[in-house]
Amino acid sequence: MSLYSIDRDSDIPLYIQIRENIIEAIRTGELQPGDKLPSVTKLSQEIGVTQATIRRALQDLGESGKTECYVGRGTFIKDADTVAQIDVTEISVDGAAQSIGNVAKNHPPAPREFAARRLRTGVSKALYDIMPLAHKPGIIQLTKGVPDPGHIPDGFLEKLSSETLQDGSRHLLQATNPLGFYDLRVEIANRFNAEAGTAVSPDQVMITNGSIQALTLIAESMLETNHHMLCETPCFQGIADTFTAMGHWVETVPRDDDGPVLDKLIKDHGSQSHVLYLCPYAHNPMGTNLSKSRYEGIVEWAQRSGSIIIADEIFKDLLYEKNQLPSLMAGLGSEQTIIVSSISKSVMTGLRLGWLIGSTERVRKLAQLKRLMDYSCPTIVQAMGLTLFNSGTYDAHRKKMRKLYQKRMEVMIRSLERMMPPGVSWTAPVGGFSIFVKLPQGYSSVALLLSAIDKGVSFLPGPLFDIDHRYLSSLRLSTAYADENKIKEGIELLASAIETFTRQPPEDSGLSGLGGFQ
Repeated sequence: MSLYSIDRDSDIPLYIQIRENIIEAIRTGELQPGDKLPSVTKLSQEIGVTQATIRRALQDLGESGKTECYVGRGTFIKDADTVAQIDVTEISVDGAAQSIGNVAKNHPPAPREFAARRLRTGVSKALYDIMPLAHKPGIIQLTKGVPDPGHIPDGFLEKLSSETLQDGSRHLLQATNPLGFYDLRVEIANRFNAEAGTAVSPDQVMITNGSIQALTLIAESMLETNHHMLCETPCFQGIADTFTAMGHWVETVPRDDDGPVLDKLIKDHGSQSHVLYLCPYAHNPMGTNLSKSRYEGIVEWAQRSGSIIIADEIFKDLLYEKNQLPSLMAGLGSEQTIIVSSISKSVMTGLRLGWLIGSTERVRKLAQLKRLMDYSCPTIVQAMGLTLFNSGTYDAHRKKMRKLYQKRMEVMIRSLERMMPPGVSWTAPVGGFSIFVKLPQGYSSVALLLSAIDKGVSFLPGPLFDIDHRYLSSLRLSTAYADENKIKEGIELLASAIETFTRQPPEDSGLSGLGGFQ
């Protein structure tokens, strides 16, 4: 049957591919009215996806009138006369859309949602398609959001491997359980407790292949709950893309320098239970921390609405000064907080060592999903991570990198203050290597990028940090790959490009963001 054919490398979520395959099988007659679909368990096993993915596909089919589910009997193809000729790739007007079955509360109807997803994905792809221009030889790249491997000493991995294997390797020959290497979980729990003032146990920690896998598992686990997925914006778009790929409709709440705007959060999302993703420390792309008042407001909102907070602490170890902001888990408890982090920003991306922290029961359920996904993380990588922490190498390296990034950011801000034309503003980072710059109102950072590349410098346009591609007049600069001299030169080139670009009055940038580009 064609419904078993899926493309795991496609941008289209798996549940949508399965849904479309079933619809196509109905159209071609491969599936006839009255035919019974295989059970959720059987479909998940034969296609090689989770049961949650199958259930989401079947939910859409039921809502669009293609199938009928009978408790205790199964899911059947509806009679052709009762199946409306609905093309889920078309955008329906409100009245027509509302007639399509029973739609989940506060979620766009399936046809509109699918069209909106395609538009979001299409615009993102178009923006990413121009980014190779920013990486041409000779361009000063103020774009990179990962640490420069040039800061890792020669022989670093060799030494780390040797220390890891000095007591033999027999204990590393088999996979760990899905939670991960116990001693590593003890170390992560102890480190977290020492700073957060919590009492997290090793059973509340799970090791993941980077923080994105942690977020993927969380998103998958939420498919069968009534929670709505919510992301602060701007933020790293890979977060919202991860939630979308797992089948969620993602809503956003605007963030300013202090954190998610509470008035908008309470007004638009105050009465329902959400899963809110935020980056409380050295936020990407702003570089700022959640303020104390916003921290308190978010805790109060979550307690009142029964929401869950995903706190991404990936930049916490790159704060320039001693951290004064408590962990959200200390304020909300582990039942309503999930911490995700990794060493990808503080050391290197290549080890793919991440983790999540939550309640014992939640982590147990997430471990069951991980068992289906890849069983466990590579044991040797986990052992190397433990060596990295226990040997003091991690703490020494992050201390060195904090000082380096702080110095570079000071140079960046002084250069901006000295060279930028009037009307340009920027955030005040307290950690990491990102700073968010705002152009005068009405000017497009997408159009500016092409002009800046001609000058010899590149950056990331603001729309890349929002799932709906707002923040057109903003851009992110990074110090990760640029030394102090390159930062000074790059800002001088960027200031020149902005000065030339803003001599003419702003124009309507259009959907592409290129309006007015010459």
